[in-house]
Order: sequence, then C-alpha cells, then structure tokens
Amino acid sequence: MLKKSIIDFLRDLAIPPICAVCGKISPDYLCRECCLEILSLKMVRSCRYCGRLLPGQNDNTGHEENICSFCRTGDYNFTAHRSFAIYGGNMKKIIKKFKYKKIYNLKDVLIGFLSDVYEEYFRGENIDYIDTVPGEHTEILAKGFAAKHGIQFKQNIMKIRKTHRQGGLDLKERKINILDCFKLRNCLACRDKNILVIDDVWTSGSTLKEICRTIGSGSPGKIFLLTLARGA
Repeated sequence: MLKKSIIDFLRDLAIPPICAVCGKISPDYLCRECCLEILSLKMVRSCRYCGRLLPGQNDNTGHEENICSFCRTGDYNFTAHRSFAIYGGNMKKIIKKFKYKKIYNLKDVLIGFLSDVYEEYFRGENIDYIDTVPGEHTEILAKGFAAKHGIQFKQNIMKIRKTHRQGGLDLKERKINILDCFKLRNCLACRDKNILVIDDVWTSGSTLKEICRTIGSGSPGKIFLLTLARGA
C-alpha cells in the first residue's frame, strides 16, 4: 500500500491531475469552479417518488402535494428514486468522460455526489445490499460506493441479451428495447431485502424500471434507486 502511494505521488508530480472539464490542474480531477456550476437537486422541489422536478418552492417533505403527474397515474415498482443533479452542463460532461472516455480517476468525485444524496435520503432505510445496472463504469461506481459506506455489493443483476443504445429512441422504443433483457443470478438473494440500485443517468426511467421489474421477481423488500443525474 505504501509503495503504491509513493508511485501515485511521483506520477502526480510528473503528470499533475487536471480537471476533466476545464483542464486546470486539480487533485480531484474536477476543480472547485467547475464543481460549483453543478446544481444539486436537493435545492429544488421534486417528486417524492421518482425525483422529477416540480414547480414551486422547495418543500421536499413527504407531503401528498409532492407527487408528479406521472407518479399519480403510474404504477411504479420501486420505493423512491433520487439523483444528485440535472443531466446537463458540467455534470453531463464528467459523466460522459467517465463512461465513454473511461476517465475512472473521476470515480471518487462521482461517489461523493452519490454519497451526498444517500446521506440525505437513504441513510435510514436499512439497505441490505447494493446492486447496479450492468456495465463497467456503473460497477466501478457501485463497488466504490458500497465500500465507502460499509454496505455489501452484490452483482445479482445480469444482462442476457444485446440491446441498442437508449439514446435517440423515443419512450415506446426504449421500453421495447430494454424489455426482458435482465435476469437475476439468484432470486433468493433479494427475498425480503432492501436493495439500493445505482446507475449513472435517469432519462426516461425505462432501464431502471425494467431492472426493478426483474428484481421484483425475487420478492424483495424495498427497492431504492440512486443516480448521478436525471433529465428534467
């Protein structure tokens, strides 16, 4: 461990870490100025189920009024979903760098964002284990987050067929594209368990809803969803 720390220190001296957004030298790979431009959703009023933004002043309590029109009419198969920020601006840039450019040095910054939301909304929910939407970058986030909070990580969700990228598809196409593409490795593992599922972005919610439907086949306790960002 000491040897690795020395190697990391010498490497940073030779090639200083830079902000993934603006390119300035930054030990956390995201400088303070670029981080401050990311607006946390804790500061705005949102639906108590799906986290969708609501008009009006911030009142993030459990009041009946804090439910969006989609959740009033829809039948959601999870207890609650929360995101750290809106998917746009610097948040969109760093997620894309992490996901597509594989700049995994951003891991600690992103885990910090997830932790901020977890402490606010999910700390008292007695989470039994953490799982994630299958993917290299999401697994890195979920494993790191689980280790930070001392919660077990189980990769119990597996993808059993190829799908098209969800980007560019309309809502109906997204649902069809993702239908029946996940499977539980062990149905008994989630029986009566409170599960926190981590993903990067909630756009239409199609992927995470399908994940929840898959988990539901194993008779879990509660399912909570935690993402870095969401569409408005």
